[in-house]
Amino acid sequence: MGIVKMGRQWIIKTAEDYEEALKILDGNEFCAMMSDDYSREKCEMAEIAIQRADVKKQALALGLI
Repeated sequence: MGIVKMGRQWIIKTAEDYEEALKILDGNEFCAMMSDDYSREKCEMAEIAIQRADVKKQALALGLI
């Protein structure tokens, strides 16, 4: 678990890459929800949604999901 890396570019080539990315993003989401600053939480949650969509798009393009 850790804070969100803004603008992170994921490279998904295998099912393991996909699973690891989702695991990291789930941890990032948990950390974002624990923030004391509501505006920071919303900013991080929006970034997580963008990254999650990118990860899923790459996985779909490769036929992994």
